[in-house]
Amino acid sequence: MRIATLLLLVVILPLGGCLKPLPNDPQLLAQFQQRPQNLMLEFTTEQGRQVAYYLPPLQDPDAPPQRIAILYPGINSLALGWLRFINLDDYPTTAYLLIDYPGRGLSAGVMRPEENYHNSLGALKALAEHFGVTQLSASLRLLGHSFGTGAALQFACLRPAERVVLVAPFNDLKQAVRRQSWLLSLLMPSQIDNRLLIRQLLAEPQPPRIIILHGGRDTTLPIAMGRELAQLAPEKIVFHAFAEDDHVDILSRRRKLIFQELNGQVE
Repeated sequence: MRIATLLLLVVILPLGGCLKPLPNDPQLLAQFQQRPQNLMLEFTTEQGRQVAYYLPPLQDPDAPPQRIAILYPGINSLALGWLRFINLDDYPTTAYLLIDYPGRGLSAGVMRPEENYHNSLGALKALAEHFGVTQLSASLRLLGHSFGTGAALQFACLRPAERVVLVAPFNDLKQAVRRQSWLLSLLMPSQIDNRLLIRQLLAEPQPPRIIILHGGRDTTLPIAMGRELAQLAPEKIVFHAFAEDDHVDILSRRRKLIFQELNGQVE
């Protein structure tokens, strides 16, 4: 029975995007390398060699950053896909750390959703070593899109963050996967429940500010999921609903607001 289940997982799980490798995009990597100050961070986890991408701020790029925004992509996207949304001129004191999951980009291994925090910890440690310090003292701001909202919330529960911005989030991973395949959701070996993670964060003595943006035309993860998360604590969670946005175009249509919220400068 166990063997049959494993075989079924091998066949079905790649359809959900969790185990399917996502190769590096040479054009995105070349774009990243055009700025000589940018740094590719290499570190090792149980999954093997991992790579994250650091964009130092315009001000004092050679010094340890005072503010780091950590960005998490969707399940079928690469970390370097964030490059088209980042404008360093907007917030010249903000550094950006782009996280790939195992099996994505130049990172080895197979993604396990419940263990994605290892790459965030590894990237921050590698960045601290680059600056010759034991631990960075920078304030952290986290931004996740779609599947990446779970990764952002997971990490916020491990390391204090000032702000967590969730764009087109899911409520729990099994419900999200069920929209693609009911059978796949039953066979999923892991679960991420964003509702539980948010409750855990809000119970902390100094919880982060949580901001949610969701589009009314999102057919991948419907806006009801984002609204459910916001209603966990409507007095503490900021919720932006946009009737005309879908799952992907919300990133470009609301780019300015997303980064304003991330940097704490909403007009």
